[in-house]
Amino acid sequence: ASKIFYSYLLDLNNPSLAGLTEQSHISLVSNQTYDLNKRSYGYENLYGSYFFENYNFFLGYKLSSTHFSDIGLNSMSNDISYTHKVKINQKFTLYPSVTASYAFPIRLSDMLLEDAIISGSQSLDPLYQLNEGKGYLDFNAGFLIKNDKFLLGLTINNLRQANTAEDSENVSRISRNGDLVFGYQREFNNMGIFVIGSYFHRPSINKEITFSSFRLDQEIVLKTIKINVFEEFNMNTFQTGLKNIGLSLRYSYEHFDIGIGYRSPLGTNAFNRENSFEAFFRYNF
Repeated sequence: ASKIFYSYLLDLNNPSLAGLTEQSHISLVSNQTYDLNKRSYGYENLYGSYFFENYNFFLGYKLSSTHFSDIGLNSMSNDISYTHKVKINQKFTLYPSVTASYAFPIRLSDMLLEDAIISGSQSLDPLYQLNEGKGYLDFNAGFLIKNDKFLLGLTINNLRQANTAEDSENVSRISRNGDLVFGYQREFNNMGIFVIGSYFHRPSINKEITFSSFRLDQEIVLKTIKINVFEEFNMNTFQTGLKNIGLSLRYSYEHFDIGIGYRSPLGTNAFNRENSFEAFFRYNF
């Protein structure tokens, strides 16, 4: 039975993809993004799942933190997921999942806004209003279906479209978004290869504007080393075309996986002049 399907970025968004390896694990991903002068933002994800093999289900968790160092903006969320394993027939297995996600209130840290300094009163800057937002609970649902060569995964997020406005008289609902992945793999005597395409549908509150993207991963899996090359494409309201290219390397030793990655911008995208560095750690048990 094939187990070489791998991309730690995939099960960050869709917990059903724990079914690719059917392994309990705890993982940590840290990403730091820099422009030409300084670090602009970064994120950390502590996540994992526990496989109850005798009962055919997984319990997953994810704690995410995002920080924008240049403006002092921080956000955090916590996810708990349930994934069930359903054997359809001798070839196909289905893994439906449901996730409860709580987003903590956005906070500004150690930041003084110009109008507040001049007036001595509370800032009227729209950025400050984010600091007055509230936390919210929402739900995601998805699935993975796979056989020895192919996988298809889908997740739909923010099902209840939570209202994030602090003022009860106003409504500011988060838009639903989704992720779709399709993959193919092939195994040889001493190695394996796979290709995965991922589409990320990201509408804004204004439904006429989207920030969607597509990512293509190609990976070679050796006995203890995995080499991944990927390309990211804009498919949004403002621009289309190649946005980034990247490379990641991962080394496996017994129950441990350690990896590093780098992503570089391409093209003339005015919104993307930054380089990203990533570190990854996983413990399988």
